[in-house]
Amino acid sequence: MTEYEAWTLMAAFFTSNAVFFLGLIVAVWLGFRMSNNIYEAGNSPMIAKALTTAYCLCVAFFMFINLSGNVSLLNNFAAGFSQLAETTEISEAARRLADTDTTVQNIVNLVFVLSIIVFQMAGVWMKKSD
Repeated sequence: MTEYEAWTLMAAFFTSNAVFFLGLIVAVWLGFRMSNNIYEAGNSPMIAKALTTAYCLCVAFFMFINLSGNVSLLNNFAAGFSQLAETTEISEAARRLADTDTTVQNIVNLVFVLSIIVFQMAGVWMKKSD
């Protein structure tokens, strides 16, 4: 595989993944809406709270998998560019990608998803102060 083909393949993945990510953003927004409605009602049935909790946890799981998949893909292409650099000359951008450390990205993704869940669960399970 040439460097150009690798860049094209990576761009195709990120383009299609962007649409999935937008869908996840809508799903997270819906989770916040449900959480807020339960909080505002103050006397929602337990089944509504349980179903909203299940929905929000599933969406958070999908969001984390999506974000982790992006980081994993970057790592895979970085490894591919490193191998390609052993046999051919690669661009400076490919060299920078090959040297990328994704530890911070993984931590930020985890904090982001956990913060979403904490906010949503607070709305579902906390009592509204009168």
